[in-house]
Amino acid sequence: MTEVASTVVHDVIGRRIQDVDQPIVDYIVNVLADEDFDFGVDGEGAFEALGELLVDSGCVTDDSECRSVCSKISEKFGKHGLVKEKPTVRSLLAPLRMYDGMDEEEAPKKKPEPVDGPLLTERDKMKLERRKRKEDRQREAQYQNHLEEMEAVKAGMPAIRVNHDHSDGPAVRDIHMENFNISVGGRDLIVDGCVTLSYGRHYGLVGRNGTGKTTFLRYMALHAIDGIPKNCQILHVEQEVVGDDTTALECVLNTDFERTQLLEEEAHLLMLQREMDLEEEAEKISGELNGGVDKNAIAHRLEEIYKRLELIDAYSAEARAASILAGLSFSPEMQKKPTKAFSGGWRMRIALARALFIEPDLLLLDEPTNHLDLHAVLWLESYLVKWPKTFIVVSHAREFLNTVFTDILHLQGQKLVAFRGNYDVFERTREEQLKNQQKAFESNERSRAHMQVHFLFLIYIFQIWCLHGHTHILWEILTMPFLLKNSYCSHSLTNFATMPSVHLLFSQELRHWSGWVAWMKL
Repeated sequence: MTEVASTVVHDVIGRRIQDVDQPIVDYIVNVLADEDFDFGVDGEGAFEALGELLVDSGCVTDDSECRSVCSKISEKFGKHGLVKEKPTVRSLLAPLRMYDGMDEEEAPKKKPEPVDGPLLTERDKMKLERRKRKEDRQREAQYQNHLEEMEAVKAGMPAIRVNHDHSDGPAVRDIHMENFNISVGGRDLIVDGCVTLSYGRHYGLVGRNGTGKTTFLRYMALHAIDGIPKNCQILHVEQEVVGDDTTALECVLNTDFERTQLLEEEAHLLMLQREMDLEEEAEKISGELNGGVDKNAIAHRLEEIYKRLELIDAYSAEARAASILAGLSFSPEMQKKPTKAFSGGWRMRIALARALFIEPDLLLLDEPTNHLDLHAVLWLESYLVKWPKTFIVVSHAREFLNTVFTDILHLQGQKLVAFRGNYDVFERTREEQLKNQQKAFESNERSRAHMQVHFLFLIYIFQIWCLHGHTHILWEILTMPFLLKNSYCSHSLTNFATMPSVHLLFSQELRHWSGWVAWMKL
């Protein structure tokens, strides 16, 4: 059955399936070959199960073509007899009573349902309805507040643009963040955090879900942590790009505002030059033209524009943007499509491409591999390994953590700790630390138990001496420095000194034992 399914898939999709990774093709074939798989009406079941995968892998270009392909696959599977007939469900013209035709005496009668507690009065029902409406209003208000907070966060984010020259100050190298706290809704996520991000290091942020990894990245992007230089360009890839008529390639290139403005100004000045040349040929004017625009001034400004475009490497920008999009599995045809034609996952890829194109001082990525196929993940790994600046990435992919990162930031118990090395090195170091902590704890417990046994023996001896009246010898032993310096002994001596029998024996000496022990410690 799997061979037939593979033949059908290759016949329907055609040559494009040859460019798809074999594991993805095997997965599609195995899903369709499952004897319990429901193709649905006109292939709707196949579209729901495999539609997004077919589009993302490049088997089809969009959802409309995907529906057509799923319909053809369902039809061909039916011709091969691989689609099981599903029992149809029809609605009854009238309700069917199982006891129709039975005598009234034999027909079962509906028993009243037992009710726990007293029946609700109309007044109680109205109270419950008012309480429910109040809770609904509170939930709606909380949701609106959440939306407003997200809009405020989005508005506070710096503009996503290429920064060609650091006019706000010198280029940022290392970033030192000390003694910072992060809390959300009264809950502390990070307390007294201290982190130093060295220039050119690649950091992987790991920790359990809910510990505050994404919130930490968001605070950094907003420059809400002391120690981040104001001129440090931080880019946090968190949301997908807006779908509009802008093509995917233009969406990436538009992040270079200066390049876009210079090209627009160049086109405008060239148009003015052509108009002036036409006017000169017609001998309409001589000298200043077009409202006092000087031809020499235009030529001088064009020369400045060309120098600046060459300085910011504007002519290779389009090739670099196209290369990044191609690495993220965008074909040349897809790069020319408007962003509104892409699904949310593909628009997230465009947002990632914009971030890689900008090359900020500090790049922040949150689970970047979630929206990528195998080819794009491998390309992103090789691209980030060569990344010249600093970045922090949240990821749970072990191979990705081992390949890309030079350091690991571990967030646990409201503390952020840095480890040198990739994820495997971090695990070994972490395991060694836990073993050492366990050994230290066990050693401390053994020492405590050993001291407790000896001290109980001393207490026993003390009691015997007290009975025989050797109080002066006991007092000298109790005031020995090594007993007072030991925390367990001093605590036990304090308790021992408060016993009524000891007070009777020592009267004046032990009347203020607790304060005397504290004074001796000092």
